[in-house]
Amino acid sequence: MLDYFRRTADHRLLFGGRVSYSGVDPFDSARVLRARIARVFPWLRDTRIEYAWGGYVDITPNRAPHFGRLAPNAYFLQGFSGHGMVLAGIAGKLVAEAIAGSAERFDVFQKIPHRDFPGGTYFRRPALVLAMLWFRLKDLL
Repeated sequence: MLDYFRRTADHRLLFGGRVSYSGVDPFDSARVLRARIARVFPWLRDTRIEYAWGGYVDITPNRAPHFGRLAPNAYFLQGFSGHGMVLAGIAGKLVAEAIAGSAERFDVFQKIPHRDFPGGTYFRRPALVLAMLWFRLKDLL
């Protein structure tokens, strides 16, 4: 996963990038983020972290975002596969254009074929965790 950060309106640092594929938060988010912040901004190593939280990542098998319609006026946007901070803004713009009557750009994403992760209800999450671990190990080697 990539690290993302920006300066907030009140001049704080918003820094993130850790995710959980398993559905549980297996680490102390503040401690882990502090180490990542120190790699990017060494002079902030001892700065107090006021807020820390974790979340889930919604991954699609093809890693492309999944856009669609549930009804003529009901849209969904999901599956940003760890790139939500980058893609959510443009996704919102595309769905707003579609709602306003110009759906050409939204429809490009809606046409991307998607399928469910293999494994069904009971084995989908364990299979995903193992697959992400495998690819992370490959990245390290």
